[in-house]
Amino acid sequence: MKAIRVLGRKRFLLASVTIGVASVAALFLAIVVIVSGAASVKAVRVLDGKRRVLAGASIGVASAMALVFAVVVIVSSAVSDDLGLPSDGSLADILEEDSPSGNGGVVGADEPELVSVPQGPLPVRVDIRGIFIDAPVITLGVGDDTIPEVPQRPDQIAWYNFSATPGQKSNAVFSGHVDWQTSRGDPIPGVFYRLRELRIGDTVTVTLENDEVLEYRVTGNVATSYDDPNVIRSMDPTVRDVITLITCGGSWEYDPAKDNGGNYSHRVIVRAERVQSAAAAAVPATS
Repeated sequence: MKAIRVLGRKRFLLASVTIGVASVAALFLAIVVIVSGAASVKAVRVLDGKRRVLAGASIGVASAMALVFAVVVIVSSAVSDDLGLPSDGSLADILEEDSPSGNGGVVGADEPELVSVPQGPLPVRVDIRGIFIDAPVITLGVGDDTIPEVPQRPDQIAWYNFSATPGQKSNAVFSGHVDWQTSRGDPIPGVFYRLRELRIGDTVTVTLENDEVLEYRVTGNVATSYDDPNVIRSMDPTVRDVITLITCGGSWEYDPAKDNGGNYSHRVIVRAERVQSAAAAAVPATS
């Protein structure tokens, strides 16, 4: 979590390189014009004077163009980072999943709702082929500070034991890192780095410890402020068979007072609903 976003760092480097290239190009153009004028310095003085004016104007125009181009690149980079946050659906839509208490919708909360939830075989793997995710799942819970724990490796996905297991007609909650900082200080992508790219209709599969494979279809992918209490609300039980995938997003906000040196500005929340197989759908309900 201490790492600067890999993509953000690349864009910053691109902007810096672009400024350098544009500045060198402007300087080269100015030198060419000046040398061209100096080559005829012994010519008619009026013509020489015009060349000096032309040289000065060329330098000004080239410098202005380089500056404008650099500003455009930097602004474009910043805007692109903002647009990198998903907005496929809405948080209100995600939270409209009916809860057992009848408290659906956007409400405030400070910590996960630790209530009795249905449990079955544990999840052991998550596969999202559309964004090249195939990762192991570990089981975590809530720490002493009442905050959900996070994986200690960048390639792991956490399933939270205060939520239902997948396939139990409730909400199974997962999380993973968006990026990671190696022991040498190098930023690398985390398992959920591309989670923001998911779109409504995309498929997520979850493998259980009994080798059963469950298929889910994305119904929403949104971002909200990291301190929005409805991030926790998205972890509450539901009466539908859904999974919720959560990671960080936005920009890194440095804060030396925090143990991890800061926090990301947003949380990315993906909700997906189970797709029943044809065989399961054909089984009549028992009375």
